[in-house]
Amino acid sequence: MKLRNLNTSVRKLGPAVAAAALLAGGASNAAAEPVSIELAFECPFPLIGTQPIRAQISADIPTVANVGEPTPQFEVTAITVVNDDARTGLKLVGSETVEGIATSFNTVVTANRSLEQIVELTIPPTFIPNVSGEFNVPASGLAPEVLFTEDDIGEAEIRVGGLTLDLTARTPNGDIAPAPIGEILTDCVQLPDQDNLLQTILVSGEVSEAPRIGINREDLAFGNVQAGLTAEQTVTVSNTGNAALGINNVTISGTDADAFLQTNNCASLAPSESCDVNVTFAPSTEGTRNATLTIESTDADNPAVDVALTGRGVLAPTPEIGVNPDAVDLGRIQLGQSASAEVTISNSGNEVLLIDSIALEGAGAADFVQTNNCTTIAANASCTVELSYTANAVGVSNANLVIRSDDPETPEVSVPVSAEAFEQTGSELELLLGLEGSTFIKSSGGTLPLNGSIATLLDLAAGTFEADLELDPTYGNFSIKLLFSRLNASANVEFEQAAVTTGTLINGKLTANSQLYVKVPKVAIKVFGLPLRVGGGAECMTREPVSIDLASVEGSNFSPATGGTVNGVYDLPPLENCGLLTGLLNQFLTGSGNTIELELTPEQ
Repeated sequence: MKLRNLNTSVRKLGPAVAAAALLAGGASNAAAEPVSIELAFECPFPLIGTQPIRAQISADIPTVANVGEPTPQFEVTAITVVNDDARTGLKLVGSETVEGIATSFNTVVTANRSLEQIVELTIPPTFIPNVSGEFNVPASGLAPEVLFTEDDIGEAEIRVGGLTLDLTARTPNGDIAPAPIGEILTDCVQLPDQDNLLQTILVSGEVSEAPRIGINREDLAFGNVQAGLTAEQTVTVSNTGNAALGINNVTISGTDADAFLQTNNCASLAPSESCDVNVTFAPSTEGTRNATLTIESTDADNPAVDVALTGRGVLAPTPEIGVNPDAVDLGRIQLGQSASAEVTISNSGNEVLLIDSIALEGAGAADFVQTNNCTTIAANASCTVELSYTANAVGVSNANLVIRSDDPETPEVSVPVSAEAFEQTGSELELLLGLEGSTFIKSSGGTLPLNGSIATLLDLAAGTFEADLELDPTYGNFSIKLLFSRLNASANVEFEQAAVTTGTLINGKLTANSQLYVKVPKVAIKVFGLPLRVGGGAECMTREPVSIDLASVEGSNFSPATGGTVNGVYDLPPLENCGLLTGLLNQFLTGSGNTIELELTPEQ
């Protein structure tokens, strides 16, 4: 396979453009103060791996807030600097504009708590310049209001956190650019050791002492309980205020109150103390029971809190099937790719659930595969059904995962399953990379300089490639120990491709395998300082191809836009057809533990 007839007018695939969106809080009764901060992030991208971005965030944020008064929403703007590699990469796949949403996750830290704030900033369609250099991507949005309480009195800090980018690059006619660059969803991490404080707000108000009731459960669901037996659950009551909380009364009311009992050790709770209310469900007959547990206290703002109680009495142990999720949509999958999902089958009854059968049914059943470990499910246990789909033909596939069991009320459950296969077009990229480096021959301690090029056809969507590798003829000096002396030699070395180089480039990590014959047309040893030809020739070559596995250097990103360094370790097979001294030549050149390192650079 020859890949040399490439369009070399474009050579780079840069990092996908990233826009930063950062959030701030505000106040209602003070003049806003302009603030600005610049932060650096790292964002993982498909194909090219983790890339740096930086953003300048600006907002008008009041410096004073009052307890009980919501802070106003205010506009936040961000300008993200996009480097030239990103610009080149976007242009390479035909992008004209970039747009999207940047979601920021930030924290308002007060004296006694931390509040998460989330803001969405819109990135409008932004033109990607045709000339080299950095360019700016704007974004703007509204920060949500904050309601400060007495617990927040004092200084509150607004600190910038991480962000998620949902980006779309479009071609001049408005189409989405080829995958995986056209649509990107990535979670960005703020780099450490940065001052991410955007603003300090003084929260003012009067501190009053008051009890506050809190409960850890708003409902108790007992499920199936055999008539004549009981089940017990607990509600924990706590005092989250700053004064003693008195528990005045704990009662159960409602139509089926007689099916529930409660006991408790609750009387008076100091701040941060708690107590337990134990509720027992004791059905005497078959049927569903409902009641309400009410806890009355001295919390003036919330003097009574309710907990819903439900349970079902059954005459005999009964299984009860549950399925999650109730529908599976695997989304759009490119031809040749696969997707999978899990369906959990649970038993919330009080008897073992027997699974009679699990099968895919419907028009598209043959497009999906299911495997499971479900035969019997103990009470309050579960099992998993693995669903998988491979996109073999363009179109939508629909089926049903049908689960049959001995649940007396729901003997059959049907879970709709769907997927859509699509064909990705225009996702291949032709690249010509120059290479420079060396290989160290362990058997003789010699080093061969290496130069050449590699013509690559890269499938952007799959992250796979095929390539033609051409290495220039080279020359090296070698030395081996022979008896009690050291023998020095020089050799001309040539390379012949035995098979197309194949590999992957996924998330900035490159792997490749090359198959080459190594030829030695000329070898000379030095006798009394003079070269003496001892072998080689047109047929002098390795008996079988050299298999070289290469990978990008650990901790680095390999990008088609800028290239990178790859290295590997390989075995050099024996030479043959090199004349009478073939055995001697093999001592110089063959063996294991040879290393290679190459710098790959896009050709201009």
